[in-house]
Amino acid sequence: MNGVIKEKLKIIPKDLKWVEVSNAVYFALVKDFMKPRIDELQIDELLSYGVNVTVYNGQLDVICSTDGAEAWVQKLKWDGLKTFLSLPRQSLYCGTSKGTKAFVRSYKNLRFYWVLGAGHFVPADQPCIALSMIGSITQSPAS
Repeated sequence: MNGVIKEKLKIIPKDLKWVEVSNAVYFALVKDFMKPRIDELQIDELLSYGVNVTVYNGQLDVICSTDGAEAWVQKLKWDGLKTFLSLPRQSLYCGTSKGTKAFVRSYKNLRFYWVLGAGHFVPADQPCIALSMIGSITQSPAS
C-alpha cells in the first residue's frame, strides 16, 4: 500500500503512511467497537424496499464464520427467503483457473457469496474473485 499502489493512485499524500492498525482510528472508535450488529429486521426492511443486499464470507474466516453468516441469513423474515434458500449455489470461476473459486446464491435483491480459500481478508486472499464480486455488486465491468 505504501509502494506501487500509492504511486499508481497518485492521490494519497506523500506524508501519509498506510499501517495495518491505526491507533488513532482505533481509539477514536473504541466506544463503538463490537456493539451489536445490524439486526435482521433492518435487513428485512431493506430487502422489502428492493435495496440490493450482498453478504459475503471467506470460507476460512475464523473471526466471522461462514456458518454463522448462513445462520444469520436463515433468520431473515424477508418474503423471498424460502425461495432464496431453495436455490442451488452457483460455482464461480476466475481468470484462467478451472477450479471453483467461490459460490453464489442469488434471488431477487439478495446475494450470498462463499469465497473459497479466503479468510477474513477476501480481497487479499482471492483478489480475482473479489474484483469480480465487487464488479457484480456495483454493476460495473471489472477488469
